[in-house]
Amino acid sequence: MLMQMLVSMSPELQNATNQTIDPVMAVIGAICLVLFVGTLLIGRNLGAYNVTKRRVAELQKRREELRGEYASTKRKKMAASKKSEEDKLEMMQRVVKRFNLIQENTRRDLEEFLYTAGYRNKSAIVKYAFAQGALAIGLMLFSLLYVKLDMSNLTPTTLLKLFVPFGAIYVGFWLPKVLVVNNRTKRWNECQKGLPDALDLMMICSEAGLTLGAALKRVSAELERAYPILAEELSIASVELGFLPDKRTALENLAKRIALPEVRSLASILIQTEKYGTPVSQALRILAKEFRTQRMLRAEQKAARLPAIMTVPMILFILPTMFIVVIAPAMIKAF
Repeated sequence: MLMQMLVSMSPELQNATNQTIDPVMAVIGAICLVLFVGTLLIGRNLGAYNVTKRRVAELQKRREELRGEYASTKRKKMAASKKSEEDKLEMMQRVVKRFNLIQENTRRDLEEFLYTAGYRNKSAIVKYAFAQGALAIGLMLFSLLYVKLDMSNLTPTTLLKLFVPFGAIYVGFWLPKVLVVNNRTKRWNECQKGLPDALDLMMICSEAGLTLGAALKRVSAELERAYPILAEELSIASVELGFLPDKRTALENLAKRIALPEVRSLASILIQTEKYGTPVSQALRILAKEFRTQRMLRAEQKAARLPAIMTVPMILFILPTMFIVVIAPAMIKAF
């Protein structure tokens, strides 16, 4: 039965196999398949791109929000710190004014003293006077803990303790001045060390055709790492030369800020060259050579003082150990 059915269907199969596939339909089908697959892949990629773009936008928005919150918090902290600083300064001013810690006849000298030490804020004199009074009173109260008088048994040692609070007041009153003098001395030493190098650079800049203000600005930029204090002063002088009507005033201000003989002579020479039109480079070359010689002489003086300074440490620390090393073996063998 099965064989009969196959035989009956065989002519139809032969006719189907004999028919050929239309090439146009095959090309159209392939193109449709490629378009379908391409559309599917592009749609998936576009969906992922849209998700990523949305997440990036959300992250950027969150970042801007956090940045705004941080900026507002920082502004609030700065405003709070500024307000607290103003409150402290107002309290200091009231105390200084109440106890008359700043005398009017010495106010100008005190301002110049702080000005040369690098304290150029308007509130520097108030803080200095308040520190003097606070330290004097604080050290006196602290010294009272040590002073315990026994009126029934007065001895010379007990009477000497009476002078301890007065000594504490004296030390507390002069301690801020000692600190300011120490800071001023450090500034002066740094300026003295860097002044010859600064003059050499100024000479090169002036020979290159730069003006005095531009030369000072360039020198301050070059000396910023090696001598920051001198670079700051020269930068201020260059700014003042730019907006002050008279260059003489700017150079005199430089000599006031750095109250050194070398800086005064430099300012006077620059004023004379500006007034009479003489070449600046020649004067700077002579000054640089002179200041370099002075720096070498200061170094030689320090080296000459070194043996006298090392005498006491040698006697206290080196000679006893040397005697121990030399004599100890003989003493061990003897005993």
